[in-house]
Amino acid sequence: MDKLGFIDFNTRLSPENSGKADSYARAITILDEVLPYQNAIDLNGNSLYTITDTAVIEDVLHLVNEEVRKMRSQQPNIFDYGKPNQRSYPLKSFCSAALKSLKKYAEYEHEVANADKLVAHETDPHEISIKLIKHFDITKEGKDVVSTSKQRKGQDYFRRMILANYGCCCAITGIEIPQLLLASHIIPWADKSHKKERLNPENGICLSALYDNAFDKGLITISPDDYTVRPSSALREYETREYYDRHFGSISGRQISMPTEYKPNRDFLAYHRDHVFVGILKKKT
Repeated sequence: MDKLGFIDFNTRLSPENSGKADSYARAITILDEVLPYQNAIDLNGNSLYTITDTAVIEDVLHLVNEEVRKMRSQQPNIFDYGKPNQRSYPLKSFCSAALKSLKKYAEYEHEVANADKLVAHETDPHEISIKLIKHFDITKEGKDVVSTSKQRKGQDYFRRMILANYGCCCAITGIEIPQLLLASHIIPWADKSHKKERLNPENGICLSALYDNAFDKGLITISPDDYTVRPSSALREYETREYYDRHFGSISGRQISMPTEYKPNRDFLAYHRDHVFVGILKKKT
């Protein structure tokens, strides 16, 4: 657990999709600055970001709520030791909300650690998918807050797994900026006829954002025969544009970089070609 992980958790996985990741991180930083001025809970000089025990985080939450109550009653409190602009965060409940989110982050990191153990002890990619689906409890469909949260956790773990499999590099361009990389599903997540393959490591390819979107929309596909990139005929009208050659013409026929362990399943690639891809780019005569 760390600050960047906490921000990423709130940005990518917050069920509320609140957009408050940076504010929550700031609230935790404020608490790290003022908590040394209390005697009820001993964090041994550690940052809250390193606390993995959810019971301790819960204790801190109760303490903060009590100190905020004192602040509102104009009684001495731990926030008296902070900077003037720090008082607005606890008064507006950002500190309490951040601690609740930190607890969820700790719980998720525990889930990830257990998922890692499942993957480490299973070599069959289909079985890996089934076990992960069960582990993250995403067997039921639904768009309620709980179901959405479970799906996000499963999808985020899938991303971790795929990026690791491809050495954190785009399989087409070699781009290695994590913030720009996505785990592209070969058979789409929404395809209910293949739900058991949603978290199959052979059903994912690490792609940068542009190519992930193009792959998802069927504007490019990857041949199951030789793992080469094939642009769609739907892009033909853009062939005269300068960006076409730079972004699509240049990758036509290029073989993707192979992952370290789980290669894209050829049957899944054939499914993408037949059901997602929107046409084959014909060569000019």
